[in-house]
Amino acid sequence: MLNELIESIVNYWDKQNTLVQLALIGTGAILGVLIAWRILKLFGLYFGAIFKGKITRVYKAVDGDTIHVGSKKNKKTVRLIGVDTPESLRSMYMDVQPFGKEASDYTKKRLKKGKRVVLRYDKEKQDKFGRLLAYVYLGNGELYNATLVKHGYAFAKRYKPNVSKAPYFEKLEQKAKSKKKGLWKIYKNPKELRAQYKKSAAYRKFKAKH
Repeated sequence: MLNELIESIVNYWDKQNTLVQLALIGTGAILGVLIAWRILKLFGLYFGAIFKGKITRVYKAVDGDTIHVGSKKNKKTVRLIGVDTPESLRSMYMDVQPFGKEASDYTKKRLKKGKRVVLRYDKEKQDKFGRLLAYVYLGNGELYNATLVKHGYAFAKRYKPNVSKAPYFEKLEQKAKSKKKGLWKIYKNPKELRAQYKKSAAYRKFKAKH
């Protein structure tokens, strides 16, 4: 079967004139360069993160923008910087907010226990609560903080002095907002719900539950 395939390819090649052969070679070379560039870019992002950050494993996703890393005996809380997801858990400071559960479920799905991640810090490594403040990179070079904003699971938010990626996150936010992705279907801005959503049965159901 393999020999027949190779033979048919060779026969096809022999039948082509020089111009067509050159065009095929050129196309193959361009595709090869593009694929190689993509691979190098992904590995470059990942290894760049490794050399500048800390490799660890997810222990538990708490909500949309907070995770625990390490082990049961050596567990640390990580707050993803530059982003803010609606609250999914009631606390003495905040009530549960619309789309909080969706954002939390997304992070729990993407950052499962045992998943290897790389933490990179900005100007300030910890907050007053002792939480690590980090950009979370996945094994393929993906910056998870950015993913949350890009797909409408989080707002871009500046937390000084950790603002090196703020302009990038804000551009992603504008695109997500213009397309009404995720939370932008129900939020007009981080502090205001859309009037149409507030009149909906979904909002009445949310209020009755929380």
